[in-house]
This record gives sequence, C-alpha cells and structure tokens, in this order.
Amino acid sequence: MDSQENCTRYGFILLITKFLFIFIIIWNLTTYCILENDYNNNESYEINSNNSDMLVNQKYCGSNECRFLFAHRIPEQESQANSHFYSFIQLAEMLNRTMVLVNVQNSRIGACLELPYDFYYNVQELKKLFPNVNFITQDDFLSWTKERHEKPDVVFRRIQQGGEPNTIISDVSPQEWDNVINNQCLEEFDFKFDDQDVSLYKKLLIGPKKYWRKYNEAMTKFIVSNLEHINEEVLLIHPYEVGGAYFPSKGEVIPLPYATHLIEAAKNVSSHLKPYIGIHWRQETINSSVLPNCAEGLIKYIKELQLKTGIENIYYATDYPLYNGGENAQSSTFHILTREHHETMRMLNSTFTLKTWVSLKALDGLYDILPQFKDYITKELSGSGLAGILDKLVLVDADYFIIGPRGCARTSSNFTKKIYLARKLLMESGNKDIHNDIDHW
Repeated sequence: MDSQENCTRYGFILLITKFLFIFIIIWNLTTYCILENDYNNNESYEINSNNSDMLVNQKYCGSNECRFLFAHRIPEQESQANSHFYSFIQLAEMLNRTMVLVNVQNSRIGACLELPYDFYYNVQELKKLFPNVNFITQDDFLSWTKERHEKPDVVFRRIQQGGEPNTIISDVSPQEWDNVINNQCLEEFDFKFDDQDVSLYKKLLIGPKKYWRKYNEAMTKFIVSNLEHINEEVLLIHPYEVGGAYFPSKGEVIPLPYATHLIEAAKNVSSHLKPYIGIHWRQETINSSVLPNCAEGLIKYIKELQLKTGIENIYYATDYPLYNGGENAQSSTFHILTREHHETMRMLNSTFTLKTWVSLKALDGLYDILPQFKDYITKELSGSGLAGILDKLVLVDADYFIIGPRGCARTSSNFTKKIYLARKLLMESGNKDIHNDIDHW
C-alpha cells in the first residue's frame, strides 16, 4: 500500500513537472515571438517612416534628400532687400541648396510676412536668371516641415559687417538668441532643435565695407568654406548691417524681376504720360525748415526744363504721404511730418499738375487681377511696398529723371541707384526716349 502510494505520488509530481516544463517552454516561446514581433514592427515602422520622409522629400525637392537655404529675415526695405536676396540666391547656388522664396509685405522680405513672394516678383523670370538653382515657396517649405516624420534639423548663421575680417564668433548673448528664436516667426515651422542650444548660432564677420568689397573673393571663399560642409537640412541665414550686395566678385547684381501685374501697371502709366519728367523727392532725414526754399528751387528748375523741352507732364514720386488723405508716409521709417512738409506740397501743387500713382489710380487694377489679396492690397497702398516698386518702374521710363540736391533731399539710396543704373543701361542700348540718366535740380 505504501509502495503504491509512493508510485502514485511520484507519478503526480512527474506529471506536474512535465506540465511546468511545457508551460515554461511555451511561455518563453510566446515571449520570444512577442518580442521578435515588436522588434520587427519597430524596425518596420522605422523603415516605413524613413520611406515616408523620402517620399515627402521627393514631393518637395525632387530627390531623397533636401537641403534648403532659408533667408528668413531681410531687415532692409525693398530696394536694398532686393539686392540682399539676390546675394542669398547666389549663395544657395554656391552651396547647392534649394532657395526658399520668402514672403513679402510692406516693402519687406521675411518669414513673418503674409504675402507670397510672387506678389512682388516674377518667379519664372527669376528661374531664367538662376537656371541652376531650385526654388520653393515659403508655403511649400512650411508644408515640408509639417509632413516630415523625422523633423528637419537646422543651423543658424548671420553674416555681419565689421569686426576682424573673415572670422567666426560663437558666443551669442541670450537676448540675441531669444530674438532669433521667438521674434522671427520660426516657431511656425516644424524644425528639430533645442531652443536652448546657442551653439547652433554663429556669426560670420566680414570686416568693414571697404575691406570686404576690396577683397570680395577672399570674403566669398571664407563664407562658402564655412557653410558648404554644414550637414543640417536647413541653413537659416540672415544679414546684419551689410550695405549692398555680398558677392560683387561673382558678377553684376541684377535687380530681381518684378511681377507681371506691376510691370503692366507701370507700362500703363508710362504710355499714358509720355513724354514726361520724372521727379523723385525723398524728404525723410532732411531738416524740414529748408524744404520751402528747396521747393522754390525745384519749381524754377522744372519751369526752365519745360520751356526747353516742351514737356508738360510730370510724374512725382515722394515719401510724403499721398494715399488716403495723407495718413501715412510712403516709407515705413518716415514718421514725423511738420508744417513745412505740408507747405512744400502745397507750393508744388499750386504750380504744377503733378501726376502720382494715386492721382492716376495706377494700382487700382490689382483688385481685379488679384481678388484673393483684396484686403492686403489696401494695406499695401498705405505703405511703401507696391507704390515704391511702381514709382521705381515709372521713373526708369521717364524722358528726364530729376532728384533733389544735397541738403534738400537724400541723394544716395539704393532706390535712386537702381533707377539711375537702369536708365544708363537704356541709354547705352540706344533708347532715344531717355534723355538723361539722372540730374539734380
């Protein structure tokens, strides 16, 4: 009986042991399969994510990899910003990066603005100027950052005039870094970076203007050599206190071609006025007490020119407020108007019939051409953006171009220089309707 109980007990223990053994084997196999499946799923997910990002890159860049140059803020007004943006396109070409066509508004170029690049400029003509550069609109660039699974990495660089020529500064104050991160609308883009990592931001010092203009080839080599090996997908770059184009050694700077709707508006004005005298009087920064005497000099000069040429029509471009009852000056930096400013305008209007973009309703047609931007056009007309571009184009085509003398007007500006150079080129090409490149009254 005892022997039989022992056998039964032994058999039961053996059965339990076998059961536990089988259970352990099954449990281990199940755990292994689960882990293997998770690993394969993660690996598959990573592969699928990589494939997804490559498809996004193909969609926006036409290749598996994207490399962008994003000049996210150009601080100058349109004429100077035009030259700076041209330089950044040259840089994108040298670095083999796709150029982001940054938004525009109120005579500025920058990521915080609301109008597409082609509101001011002709993208198709721009592509002809730079056939080796790929371009992307800011809206499409934004979509690229949103659609990417692995968010694009970025690096910040600032080209700064002054300092020891061709040197790099890595130390950035907290205020500078905070300004770049929080005040330039970069938070709208899905970039991957630690906003506490100031090592991402460096300044490239190019020395005084006389130096970097004289030794431009060396400066260009310095900039390119320090940017071409950057691996980050997005190079965020902006200028600081730099006058003129960056790379004159790479060839003559050509003004960025303006949008067709602006070219046509200017042609309509020119054909309506021909022949005409074009006057540009920029009064900002001038001591207002001298303005009435300056107006007397202008009146005398124009009367003599009219008597000599028989030309009656006058196109008048100025930063004095013309639109909407004179609420705002035609410059975003011109804020103080005095009694003498208004007296000067009364003197001119009482002597001549001055034609302006306002009196001719030269830009009103944009409401029909660009109905989707109706509200923005109204805002633009209160500033210097559209009006400044139109003035520039109309003055280029004037039979005579007159600006104020030193002491009465700002005589050196990028705006005036571009008009002068364009007129000079027209005269050299044999245009008989252009009788001077520039004169002072």
